[in-house]
Amino acid sequence: MIKELEYHAAHDLKEALKLAEQYGSRKRFLSGGTDVTVRLKEGLVKEGVIVDLSRVAELRFVREESGIVHVGACATHADLSASPILQQHGCALALAASRVGGPQIRNMGTVGGNVANASPAGDTIPALIVLDAVVSIASHKGIREVPIIDFFTGPGRSVLAAEELVTELHFPATGPGELTGFGKLGARQAMTISTANVAFYFRIGNNHRIVEARIAFGSVAPTVVRAHKTEQMFCRLSPVLSWDAIRGAAQMAWKEVAPIDDLRATAVYRKEAVVGLLAEAAYEALASCWHER
Repeated sequence: MIKELEYHAAHDLKEALKLAEQYGSRKRFLSGGTDVTVRLKEGLVKEGVIVDLSRVAELRFVREESGIVHVGACATHADLSASPILQQHGCALALAASRVGGPQIRNMGTVGGNVANASPAGDTIPALIVLDAVVSIASHKGIREVPIIDFFTGPGRSVLAAEELVTELHFPATGPGELTGFGKLGARQAMTISTANVAFYFRIGNNHRIVEARIAFGSVAPTVVRAHKTEQMFCRLSPVLSWDAIRGAAQMAWKEVAPIDDLRATAVYRKEAVVGLLAEAAYEALASCWHER
């Protein structure tokens, strides 16, 4: 049974921040509500005040300015997956958003909520990490910016203070010679929490060599994992497209993830899953890139 709550609908950012300051740790933000409503039904929401952000139109946008992509916290997953800007300049995020839940969830759930929830299984988080995103955080005191890799402090925990709100995420627009991708494994395609997920960024230099790589895995540790050793392996690949070589480079992920056994999968299964997900997504992206050249 859902407990009785005090409800406020913010109509703009100024009002949202005023309510955040007023209620502090007693309040919980709601945007799409795809996570909060489930937690309410399960009696997992401790806060007694709900502040609804769904009417704050100024936080719902995707735009590119001077080589930087800006994504508003209230942009829905459907917004992201359909965005021509992200498809061209941040493909990993568009792909990740397209794999969140089903159509109803994508139409309601927001990227800001996905990040603020700080779940290690959040689909957009690995994509934002490999895109080198920065989180803009607002409060009545002003705005501060935190690299997304430093935003998470544990499962369900982040650097957000009680009176703060994620307002946008921004990252350098990708261009020619830069590849990004995303892969996800779940019990039911696109309708469940990730058993494992992966995102990558590759910058391709002369002769098809990968000269820079960023790889991140989700659902395999208390927070999303940046796989530095696996990145090094991809940068050592010969400039010849080979499934065996790419699978071999991806195998390094075994040493960089620390999953647990749970109801969705065993730790060993997750280790195998991230290797396969990365190898398949990377091979497909590299094959497409090299064919175009």
